[in-house]
Amino acid sequence: MIMGRDAVEQLTRTLRVSARMRRSIERELRAHLEDSRRELELSGLTPPDAARESLSRLGNPDEIVTQFDTVYRPKRRTQIGLALALASGMALGVLGIGGSLASATSAHHKPAQHSHVRHG
Repeated sequence: MIMGRDAVEQLTRTLRVSARMRRSIERELRAHLEDSRRELELSGLTPPDAARESLSRLGNPDEIVTQFDTVYRPKRRTQIGLALALASGMALGVLGIGGSLASATSAHHKPAQHSHVRHG
């Protein structure tokens, strides 16, 4: 069991999430531990005993990390799908811009065609 002041940091350090998400999870865990500690103190435990018990009630650190990873980390398939969609969109955008430029350039440099109409 993780003990001490840095319990939340030790727990969240192994999460494979963004720094922003890690801070959010840390806030959530701290709030939960603080609420639990406060309730335990109100029920008669000393502050150190309440702190230890609130950490104990939080559960197995490995299981907590696994649960947070499952909930907050995007699935690999989703990441690959988003990457492919982004790459496809970029490729189509480049082709579209390139095609537009080529069309505009060829129209701009094309010699004007004059009709030779005889008036008579």
